[in-house]
Amino acid sequence: MTPRVLVAALCVAFPVFSIPAQDAAAKDPAPQGWTKTQQRGVDFLLGKQEHGVFSVRHGERSFPHAGFTSLAIAAIQSKPRALRTEAEQAVIDKGLTWVIAQQNDDGSIGRSTPNYTTCAAVMALSRWHDDKRMPVLKKAQRYVLAIQKFEQNGTARSDVEYGGVGYGSKGERSDLSNMQFAIAALRESGLETDHEAFQRALVFLQRTQNLKSVNDLSGKLDITTGEDATAKLSVGDDGGAVYYPGESPAGYVVHPDGSATPRSYGSMTYALLKTYTLCGVKKDDPRVQAAVKWIRGNWTVEENPGVDPKLGENERFQGLFYYYMLMGQALDATGIDTIAQQGGDGGEVKVDWRKQLRAQLEGMQRDDGAWVNDKNGRWYENLDVLCTCYALIALGYCGG
Repeated sequence: MTPRVLVAALCVAFPVFSIPAQDAAAKDPAPQGWTKTQQRGVDFLLGKQEHGVFSVRHGERSFPHAGFTSLAIAAIQSKPRALRTEAEQAVIDKGLTWVIAQQNDDGSIGRSTPNYTTCAAVMALSRWHDDKRMPVLKKAQRYVLAIQKFEQNGTARSDVEYGGVGYGSKGERSDLSNMQFAIAALRESGLETDHEAFQRALVFLQRTQNLKSVNDLSGKLDITTGEDATAKLSVGDDGGAVYYPGESPAGYVVHPDGSATPRSYGSMTYALLKTYTLCGVKKDDPRVQAAVKWIRGNWTVEENPGVDPKLGENERFQGLFYYYMLMGQALDATGIDTIAQQGGDGGEVKVDWRKQLRAQLEGMQRDDGAWVNDKNGRWYENLDVLCTCYALIALGYCGG
């Protein structure tokens, strides 16, 4: 397991807030209650740090990692500040002081997968009540703006990746996971939605959505649907989202004319909903409404929905805890409190998603306080620390 691949697994969606430019610190979670389940999760993480720093294991050795530390600190910060112990706050303070020291001259943080690592640091630093964070956040913001693909960086609007963000290294491809993380970091560092970066982002977002009215790539893109199979892209119309324009780990629908549609799936549809909202797209916008319609039609807390059944039983659980994180963040940010479902009598039933998600996560916690994806370890969800971070942040939206 290389550090590069591990950090790529840290593509989280943390609770995101609209932040005034004059104060880049994100708000602490409202003290709606703090449960024993959440405290056990925090205690598990506290047992994995040393002086506030979390390490990555590579073979027989381990080394401190800025991205992993930032993610874990962010998860601990899901506990309202007013309820934290002095020891818990000390871990946060020491860890983020160390993270600040890892910032590079260009504003990025850490030494690998700079977009993920930098944005993870931003999410934790923006919730830290220490003035040392301010210049660090502004430098990080400039870095994220600089790696977006647009004219200044040699990308024309007609290019598939226009407006997108990738891992941050030269030549790396953009994707919706990197994108939602970057847009969250821009907002958390104080950038207002009238900035042109958000308008550019919408071009890329629309090209990941299966919505014919806004996705302009049908027939213009050759996609790979299997080991030796290629096809022309046929944009779907269910309103859901895929990982990259024309690419979906959930599989493809091949049409009689030989074209193919990448399947929409849960985690990326929530990523799309979240990022539209952060870019200033309103709740009644057709793009947002289409994504919400897909979510209502595929509502579940038991799996990451949308996967082609032909791919196998376990594929339904890939990225499950990442899915939980995105679910909580996206629905809360969009102001959705219930999910409309059809009842047995044909009428509409309002599902309290916070209550369902909380119950699901409480039932999945291990005896040691951690969570782990024991059904599909893809994207490093076989790591208990990673899944525990995802679970804690998701629970932060579910109330007590």
